Amino acid sequence: MATTKAATVTASDAIDLLVQDHDKVENMFTRIEQGVSKETAQELFTTIYHELTLHAIVEEQIFYPAVAQKPSFKDLLKDAFSEHAEVKQQLGDISYLEPASAEWTKMMGKVWKELQHHINDEEEKLFPKVREEFTEKELKALAGELEEGKHSKLDSELLSMPLGFAKEAKEKKTSTHTRAKAS
Repeated sequence: MATTKAATVTASDAIDLLVQDHDKVENMFTRIEQGVSKETAQELFTTIYHELTLHAIVEEQIFYPAVAQKPSFKDLLKDAFSEHAEVKQQLGDISYLEPASAEWTKMMGKVWKELQHHINDEEEKLFPKVREEFTEKELKALAGELEEGKHSKLDSELLSMPLGFAKEAKEKKTSTHTRAKAS
């Protein structure tokens, strides 16, 4: 993978911002590969899910449409959308598994392998081509749009949780709300 920037470095353009997202998720998957407790696994999974959800939304709603204005990107983008869909499905399936269990760890490894493929495609094929066809000014403006998209109202409580966890959270919230009313 062609990632070298730390996630804390300010992005200078849209591609740098997206690469920082890739690096952040890579660091979390590396921790999982090293072995983690059930609590840490659940925390990492929730954070990975949240980060990938926001990343996919801004890519699909902002970055890809901007890139799609140039016809030479059609095939690369079609693959990217299908890869996003596959990972979303797998993460939803994993959310129902016991964190840090053998099956959970195996499925997370499979997702990470597919994400690595997607990241490599973007960083080695798509992003260099985007750098060739977009000006520095366009890429900086696009970075601003991506940042704005990531910090909009999309960042809700349920968006941050995979389906299995969201269901549990909703049930807990409902039971807490019901108890509060009864008091």
